[in-house]
Amino acid sequence: MVGLDKLANLRHESNIVELKPWKSMHESITLPMITAMGEKDIPGSQLVIGFAYIDKPEEKLGIQTHIHPGRDQWIFLFGAKNFVEFDADAEIFLDDKYYKIDYPFYAYIPAGMAHLPLRVTRVGKPLIFIDARVAPDEEPPVWVGEKP
Repeated sequence: MVGLDKLANLRHESNIVELKPWKSMHESITLPMITAMGEKDIPGSQLVIGFAYIDKPEEKLGIQTHIHPGRDQWIFLFGAKNFVEFDADAEIFLDDKYYKIDYPFYAYIPAGMAHLPLRVTRVGKPLIFIDARVAPDEEPPVWVGEKP
């Protein structure tokens, strides 16, 4: 299974794409992930959205504190079987503040807002994690503090 850098979904028809699996960089995510790659999949498409199944805690789901100067981002976390059953504990850092999460949620991260990786500290029942944006991913994140 490939990493995200080598992911190539398969375009069947003009607007139909077969999602190919890829291996997460996180050890706790053992099942294949899938991601719609926007322009990389279909010219003119701006939606980039990735899906992961989480059944174990993960200290850093993402990369160190950073901002995206030119695009918004959305992070979702909810129950895998019943979307509203949330048996887990998580934390998210947005603009210098930690938020404890013990309910199905999404976070809107506007362009320029500093954010840390999502921390999933306890998992009682499996979760679905979604990372989404509606914009090309042409510019790298800007690191807040030291570069990794």
